[in-house]
Amino acid sequence: MSEAVPSVVAIDIGTHKVSVLIGKVHAPDNIQVIGMATARNRGMNKGKIVSLDKVITAIKNAVQEAEDMAECRVHSAWISIPSAELKSFYASGRTSIENSEHMITTSEVVRALDLAKASHLTSDHYLVSAVPLGFDLDDSGEWVQNPIRMSAHSMTGHYQLMMLPISTMQNLDRALKGANIGVEKMVVSNLATAEASLLKDEKEYGVCLVDLGAGTTSMAVYLDGRLALAHTLQRGGEHVTRDIAAVLQTTTEEAERIKLLHGCVDMKVVKPDHMIQIQGIDGPQTISRIELTEIIIARYEEIFTQIRQELEKSGAIHGLYHGVVLAGDAAQIEGMISLVRRMLGVSAHLGNHPAQVYADEPHQAALRRSQYATAAGLLLYSQNYTHDTIVEHEDPETLSVWGRVGRAWSGLNEKLKSIF
Repeated sequence: MSEAVPSVVAIDIGTHKVSVLIGKVHAPDNIQVIGMATARNRGMNKGKIVSLDKVITAIKNAVQEAEDMAECRVHSAWISIPSAELKSFYASGRTSIENSEHMITTSEVVRALDLAKASHLTSDHYLVSAVPLGFDLDDSGEWVQNPIRMSAHSMTGHYQLMMLPISTMQNLDRALKGANIGVEKMVVSNLATAEASLLKDEKEYGVCLVDLGAGTTSMAVYLDGRLALAHTLQRGGEHVTRDIAAVLQTTTEEAERIKLLHGCVDMKVVKPDHMIQIQGIDGPQTISRIELTEIIIARYEEIFTQIRQELEKSGAIHGLYHGVVLAGDAAQIEGMISLVRRMLGVSAHLGNHPAQVYADEPHQAALRRSQYATAAGLLLYSQNYTHDTIVEHEDPETLSVWGRVGRAWSGLNEKLKSIF
């Protein structure tokens, strides 16, 4: 690898696979992938590590294959954090302005954040991100964007906190150390996927990213260019596979095979006379594609019913002017667009691979596969990681907070970026 061109490595650790991209950074919006690989991950279930050794093996296998392609060696990387156990909270911290001029400085902002965190941090959770929504001066009820150098007797900072169990972070850290990979920075996986899958205009005008993975389904809503809601469901593509195996009395391997070959979630495109040969536990059998489709639809309808409930609870469903963007391997099934439109009542389309991340012609088609979306997002994230992120909470005041997001936070000065 040429020393003249900076390089960056992205590792996406998913329930069923580990994906690795090695990129040359010609410019922040011009990243050439020179190494890429995926490896089967047998050490996770529903987004959680259940076998450390198997996760280490998957990371090593994927990294080595990408290294061989790029003809280099990987020592550190940007890492996606599985979001299966992600928790997010709204929090506020109120502090007095005690200097003689009653002028707000960085110290007051830091103090307000510390007070907000103190009411929610627990000994068993790690704070992934603390994001400012806005600041209320002298209890006026109107939030300002940047309070620095403004005058007030008191200031209340409003934040969203994103947390993960400390044990989850420790296990991920041990897996990476076991694979001899240093950490440049960790990013929650659905944020990285959004970086790759969503256009700037979509984020500005309101969009919901739904990332359908193997063990979990992540959602992220953007409004006015900022993350306004983040949530993870404990359902994904592997649940569909298990449903097929249970109902049709076949193995999970056979269920996965027929799901990939014949799976569909739109009854309108299934022909009544379309029959499928499958290998059941008791021997070969013939089923109709309608029967298979009914099994699959039932699980996907459950997933999107939960998504709709989250969107309605926060009020976000009314701001999705650019609808839903779908990502993840489990979103590639036939009829998915029609299902989402029917279930959520908004427009929908599959996410596109970012043009800023590319490979040479022989590898470009492989790079565009959904399995590399999160890793591609990590590459982009590495070039512009001072993001304003706002996540959902379960407090009854959600709607009032949601209503203020659009006009509240546009960013503090460079000095504050290191705080959050």
